[in-house]
Amino acid sequence: MKLYLCDAQGVLLGETEARVSPARPQNPDGSPNYLFPAGSTATPPPATGDGQAAVFDGQTWRVEEDYRGQTAYATADGSALAIRAVGPIPEGYTRTPPPGRAYNWDVASASWQPDMAVIRAAAEDAIDAQADALLAPYMSLTPGRAMTYLAKEAQASAFLAAENPDPAAYPLIAGEVGITADTAKAVAETILAMSQAWHTMGAAIESARLAAKKKVREAATPEAVQAVREAIVWPKAEATA
Repeated sequence: MKLYLCDAQGVLLGETEARVSPARPQNPDGSPNYLFPAGSTATPPPATGDGQAAVFDGQTWRVEEDYRGQTAYATADGSALAIRAVGPIPEGYTRTPPPGRAYNWDVASASWQPDMAVIRAAAEDAIDAQADALLAPYMSLTPGRAMTYLAKEAQASAFLAAENPDPAAYPLIAGEVGITADTAKAVAETILAMSQAWHTMGAAIESARLAAKKKVREAATPEAVQAVREAIVWPKAEATA
């Protein structure tokens, strides 16, 4: 005789051949006295398909959904839940994972839909970060150093425009003699050359940044946003001395 073994929740585990009790092999009517381990039954379970499990309640069998070992995702925030028991997916969960963080569950279509405002904002932030990284070798992004660079540029222009400039009157120029160049005039010329490089590169980077962000704001899908980011052609940056 076959016995069907179940776990503590009644879920079918498998089957085995019943064993006759060695202490009392026969019942009073002469029939074999089989041992019934806890959680077992001689009643055959119903047939089950993929994603189903047979569950015995002590008297009858029923078929339950079975997603054990799979993962469900909260429709509220996309957080994952490991499924460990038989039964339907818990309310407020789906087996479909969200494609990314910026997706919300749409009840009407029973699907994840992109939050385009969040996706666009993240893309624009990433574009700004790329632009800042490219600008870094050319100009400081800190207010204090940026003001110093502007003052150096102004002093260099004034120094070169003067007929007989006194280096002492241009402390930012004089302070770099022997460092940036050997003479005050050479320092001023170097600063203006670097300034021109800063302005040229800054303008090119800013143009690419603004154009890309405009296209991101016009993109209608996450794929279109990603395509914009991948298509950006940034100017080649060369580190200055």
